[in-house]
Formats: sequence, structure tokens, C-alpha cells
Amino acid sequence: MSEFVLELRGGTPPEDWFTSICAIHDDVFLGEPFAWTPDTSQENAEELRRLSEDPSFSVAMAWQGGEPVGYAYGHRLPPGHGWWRAIPEPLPAAFTAEWDGRTFALVSLAVVTDWRGHGIGRTLLDNLLGSRTEERAVLSVQPTALGTQEFYRRLGWRLIGRNGPFAGITPPRWDVYVLEHLSRPSPAL
Repeated sequence: MSEFVLELRGGTPPEDWFTSICAIHDDVFLGEPFAWTPDTSQENAEELRRLSEDPSFSVAMAWQGGEPVGYAYGHRLPPGHGWWRAIPEPLPAAFTAEWDGRTFALVSLAVVTDWRGHGIGRTLLDNLLGSRTEERAVLSVQPTALGTQEFYRRLGWRLIGRNGPFAGITPPRWDVYVLEHLSRPSPAL
């Protein structure tokens, strides 16, 4: 793992990071088993620009030989977010109660295909979440992404339920996972 370099930043990423994140996103998510539309790439780039303006935004990048091989990013959920309301099964009020600083939303994590299985995804996730002050983290995964879901379960994430359906969103339903008690980062790559 010593040949990999990990960088962690808060706030808006530099333009070369933005370009790299978008390229990795398209490489990973514009194919099976993920559902996508012709607008997915552009929508992701727009969402990344919007999210990176949030003061709580953080991103971790992994590099090998100066080339980007993976990323993870997210932001703090505001108290009035709608994550829990979109899950049809009722959840306990103590679980859905939200306050500023309780929950970090992992928006996206991706590692280029040729570099999977080297611990990069786990290290990105451990370092990103380890840098956060929130109590827990939440993410959503496409129901067809069974390998991705298994990855998160192996790391201790717990399936909360399936949200949706969302009109105009592809796919219309997402599986929601939570990780309680965020821990400190593992050693850098």
C-alpha cells in the first residue's frame, strides 16, 4: 500500500480533483450493475459543484503514481433533511431525530476497476469518516449494486431500509445504510 498516496481536503476541491472525480465516477457508475441515464454524468458534475460549496463538504482522493485511482466525498446533513422521511417503513423517533452535527452523508465512493481489491476503498472511507466529528454516517446504494452493498456490510454498515419511489430519479428506489459511532482513520495509504 505504500505506493498509494491519500489526500484529504475540506471545502471546494481544486479543479484537477473535480475533473478526476468526475472521470472516475463515469468509469465506475455508467455501467452495470448501476442504473443510469444519458444525463447521469452531467447531473453528477452539477451535484458535485453544488455540494462542494457546502462548508461541511470533505473529499478524500487516492493517487497511484500521480494518477487518481479513487475518491470518497460527502457532507453533514442539515437538521431538516428528508433522508428518513423517504423510507416507507416507520423508524424509531430516537433514530430519525436529527441535529446539527449528528449525521454525515457519504454521497459517493468509487475506485477505478483496475485498483479494486487493494484496500483503497476502505482506506478512503476510513480516513474520510475518521476526519469527521459527526456521530454517524449514512449512504444510499442502488438496489442492483449487490457487490457494493456487500462491501459496506463487511465494513459494519447496517441496512435501514429502501427509500422512494422518487419521481424523475434513476433508479427510483435506493437502499439506505447507516454506520454508527464513527471511528478514527486507519493509517494513510
